[in-house]
Amino acid sequence: MRVLFSPDVFVRQRFGGVSRYFAELHTGLIKAGIDAQIFPGLHNNQYIARRGARTGLRQLPVGSRLLLSKAAFAAYSMTQPKACVVHPTYYTSSMLPGARPHVCTFHDLIHLRYPLYFAPSDNTVDRQRFWAARADRIIAVSEATAQDLVSMLGVPSSKITVVHHGVHIPNVATRNASGDHLLYVGGRSGYKNWRILVEALRAPELASLRLMCSGGGAPTNEEKRLLADSRLSRRVDFVQADEETLCRLYQSAVALVYPSLYEGFGLPPLEAMARGVPVIASRAASIPEVVSDAALLFSPCNLDELVDAIGRVLDTSTREELTRRGLARARMFPWSKTTQRTIDVYREVLS
Repeated sequence: MRVLFSPDVFVRQRFGGVSRYFAELHTGLIKAGIDAQIFPGLHNNQYIARRGARTGLRQLPVGSRLLLSKAAFAAYSMTQPKACVVHPTYYTSSMLPGARPHVCTFHDLIHLRYPLYFAPSDNTVDRQRFWAARADRIIAVSEATAQDLVSMLGVPSSKITVVHHGVHIPNVATRNASGDHLLYVGGRSGYKNWRILVEALRAPELASLRLMCSGGGAPTNEEKRLLADSRLSRRVDFVQADEETLCRLYQSAVALVYPSLYEGFGLPPLEAMARGVPVIASRAASIPEVVSDAALLFSPCNLDELVDAIGRVLDTSTREELTRRGLARARMFPWSKTTQRTIDVYREVLS
């Protein structure tokens, strides 16, 4: 069996959950003896750069690099055998020529759920509809995403296989839980609901806490004004962290707070639990499915519930219990399980 991964997401993302998923999946497939090939294109992605794939022509705009990479991938695919599964890494606008089976992973339907958060020119929904109709098999990263595919795109449930993301369990013996900061990981705009966390920090009982924000780029002028108006500028820091830096932030955090209104899976809570970090997360979409009873959940629009949850996690015994539950929960999501279930999907479409 041969599996081809397209270059799309590796050209689009330097770091990010989707490219991380495909890089980990590729590693797992190779370990399982599958001839899995990433066609990296003119990428700037750090996950596959560590695997020896050279970065290329960074000075070109992303759109130009993407067009060149997709054209090269289409030509390359024509040289591959028919018994080859094509797995696009993003919702590319067309299928490859030939009769090779295509498997598409749907990570979320956020563009359908919250269209106002995206530019009118964004055609992700059109491309998702294309793949929902034409893929030979669809992988959904959660039961919640599978339900969205059925209810919002009309995909037959028989065409969908749920395969959760995986996580590595690092050595947490060096964890330092004596830090004074909460950790937030990911983008901060729109449905990510970051602002409610800023509001929570204004509560007098949380005055001793700082907030570290990793990912999402530098703070916007609007975010800077919000922090200044809230008198929180000195208590909120922004870091564009690589994996090693993010690991250190996890190790010293009091808790990860994840207030998102919607996620197709939600990898940061699982990664935090795998590192022994208590998790406070919103009771929304796929998040309860991932964290189960191993996190403190709150209604994502209820400020009082969030403040209360943060207050509770300051208690040592509560943190210890959440750490214990979180590690047990994270062990239920090994990457080897993700890999094997994906291999089963590939074999099904080839049979």
